[in-house]
Amino acid sequence: MTVKCLSYMLVVIITTTVLVITYMHSPKFGSLPSGIRLEKIQKSTNYKNGQFQNIHQINSKAPICKPSVYKKLFEILGKIINNRNDITIPSTKTDLMNLNKNEDVLVWFGHSSYFMQIDGKRIVIDPVLSDVSSPIPFFPKAFRGTNVYTVTEIPELDYLIITHDHWDHLDYETVTKLKVKQVICPLGVGAHFERWGFDASKLLEMDWYDEIVLDSGFRIVCCPTQHWSGRGFTRNKALWGAFLLIAPSGFKVYIGGDGGYCQHFKEIGKKYGPIDLAILENGQYNESWRYIHMHPSETLMAAEDLGAKALMPGHNSKFSLSTHTWSEPLNKITQLSKGSGIRLLTPMIGQKVNIKSSDQRFNVWW
Repeated sequence: MTVKCLSYMLVVIITTTVLVITYMHSPKFGSLPSGIRLEKIQKSTNYKNGQFQNIHQINSKAPICKPSVYKKLFEILGKIINNRNDITIPSTKTDLMNLNKNEDVLVWFGHSSYFMQIDGKRIVIDPVLSDVSSPIPFFPKAFRGTNVYTVTEIPELDYLIITHDHWDHLDYETVTKLKVKQVICPLGVGAHFERWGFDASKLLEMDWYDEIVLDSGFRIVCCPTQHWSGRGFTRNKALWGAFLLIAPSGFKVYIGGDGGYCQHFKEIGKKYGPIDLAILENGQYNESWRYIHMHPSETLMAAEDLGAKALMPGHNSKFSLSTHTWSEPLNKITQLSKGSGIRLLTPMIGQKVNIKSSDQRFNVWW
C-alpha cells in the first residue's frame, strides 16, 4: 500500500471520528448525571463500581472480538432488515384532545408507548412518536401505518413516565415538544431532561422500591427490572426500572418497561398484588439477549407472578429490533394465554381500551 493511500485512509478515519464525536455531543444524546444528581446516585445501594447493577447478576456480555460473534451479529442484522418487507401495519386513531376526563382509558402508540387516562389524570409512558428508534437517522425505521399521532395531538399531561433512557423508550424529538406538568423516571434519567430545558422542579427521580404519594393522591412505586441503560457508548450511568401506579380509586397499573424474566416479579406480586393491569414487554426477544428481554412464555409467567387480572403485551408492532416477524409476539401470547385466567388486551395501535371494563373484545387485526 502506498504512502498516498495510507494518507487518504488516515484522513478518512480522522474525519469520521471527528464527525461521530461531534454528532454524539448533540442534545439528543442527553447528559450524564453530575452534581447533586450524581451524589444522590452514589448513595443508592444499586450503584456499585461507578455504575448501576442488576439485583440478580446476569451474563449479558458476549466476547465481541471473535469473528464468530461478528458473523452472528451480521446474520441477526440481516434478518431484522429482511423482516420489514415493506409491511404496512393497520392502525386507527382516538381523539385524545377531546376525551371525557371521566373515562379510564389506555391508547397504545405502538412498541412501548402509551397514553393513559385514569381517575381524571392524563399520563404518557415512554413516548416515541418519531420514525426511528436509534441515534441512526434512518434505522431502524417504524413500519408504515404505525406513526399515526403527532405531539400536537397529545393533550397537556399530568405525568410523563419514562422507564429508562434507551432510544426506543426516550425520544428527544417527542418529549421536548410535549406539554408536561411532571416527569417521573429512574435515578439519573433526569439529567437528560435538564439538558433538554426541563425545569428541575418538574423532575421526580426514583430508586428501586422508592414509594411516593403524589399531590393528586396517586401512589407510585419504582420497581426493579433486569436490563441496562445508556444512549451512547457509556452504559448504566442511569437506572432502569418499572413503575407501579396506584390510582386514588385503588386501581393498580404495573408499567413494566424492558427486562428479562426474574424472581422480582413474584416479589412485587407478593408485596403489591393483585395488579389490575400489567403492561409488559412481548417482542424484540432473541436467545442472544434472553436475560434482558422476555420471550412470550416468560411475559405470561411474569403476569401470573404479579397476580395480574389483565395483560397488555407491548414492545412490538412498530419497530423491527429482532429476528422474529412483527406479528409473532402477538400470535404466541394469544395462544399461550388461553386458559390462564388473565384477560389479554390486544388493541390495534390507536384504539381506545376501556381499562376498567371486562366486556371489551379485540379483533385479531394482525
